Amino acid sequence: MQELPAEQYFLTRPMFEGLDHNLAVFATICGINPGRIFVDDVDRPQTALAITTEGTFLVGEECVQKTSQRLRDFIAHSVFTGQVSVEDSGAMSLQVYPPSWEARLSEIIPQREIEKAQRYHYVCRAPCVDWPARLPAGYRLRKITSGLLGEPQLRIPEDIPRRIAAAWGDVGNLVTTGTGFCILCENEVVSWCVADCVAGDRIEVGINTDPGHRRRGLATIAAAAAVEDCLQRGFAMVGWHCEADNVASWKTAQKAGFRRERTYHRYYYMFDEVDHLAELGWFNFKRGDYGKTCLYYERVFAMRQDNPDYYYHLAALAFAAVGDTEWALYYLREAADHGWAALEMTKQQAHFAILHGTPAWEAVLHRIQENATGE
Repeated sequence: MQELPAEQYFLTRPMFEGLDHNLAVFATICGINPGRIFVDDVDRPQTALAITTEGTFLVGEECVQKTSQRLRDFIAHSVFTGQVSVEDSGAMSLQVYPPSWEARLSEIIPQREIEKAQRYHYVCRAPCVDWPARLPAGYRLRKITSGLLGEPQLRIPEDIPRRIAAAWGDVGNLVTTGTGFCILCENEVVSWCVADCVAGDRIEVGINTDPGHRRRGLATIAAAAAVEDCLQRGFAMVGWHCEADNVASWKTAQKAGFRRERTYHRYYYMFDEVDHLAELGWFNFKRGDYGKTCLYYERVFAMRQDNPDYYYHLAALAFAAVGDTEWALYYLREAADHGWAALEMTKQQAHFAILHGTPAWEAVLHRIQENATGE
């Protein structure tokens, strides 16, 4: 696989038409947002792999054995090592066209179990939310500019400048080409909607809200303000992507005036083998297959002794869900030993109800409380 020079990205545009709903590829081809494109033949490409800040996209001929070998080597030695990434994510979110590529993925990426996730694509073509009337008392909406980000009294989540830097380089490019809005409570940014990429008359946005300020409609307001701004500036449509199981995200999209255009799939791979197993455990937990979650996390802990605290907490939840109180308590203690401090989250988990009222449960809650208070 050879990297195309940026001035030749246009050669692959027809190849990516089957993924037209993924604007990030075309934003890369247009040179607006960052990305890299690799092909099997620079002069006459038949297969192309685009790596963008919004995912990795594979298109072209899927039945050529020589191409499969090239892709296998390239993904193993260049993608999974992080050598050709456009941001340090530690993972690859892969989409393919045509869909027949799926049958070849276990051959192309044999070192990881495949994880297929369903996603939704939403589009808004007309503003339909009177967002000023919905803004709760005590909150105010601001457009994201270099001036706002430079105000020393504001508390701005690290995710905002990081996201802007990854997709736009600096806030000046975001303001000129894209858009961004945030909602403040006193001097803290608590919700925001920022453009991810732009190509032609289309733009895509992403949102986030601080957990302590959710269920107030703030994400809907920020998204509606961004949509209104985009359409007033001449964009024909605003796009939104989310996981199918992220109900809060797609319900927010609908409230902000977006309509679902399609359902599609992605394939998710963590570069680190142990973290990939943990991710498989998490996917199965979300599906309610707690037994598989337990099995994946047992493999994780057998392969690596020191892991993030939330790995042990999720394992505890999975074992509690299958009724194994002994191992649920064991992994909950491990979570506490590794610094887990989210006491209220732990207490609110329905799966832990089988532990309630026991001395061991009270003891582990006390240890989590100590982590939270720093005592």
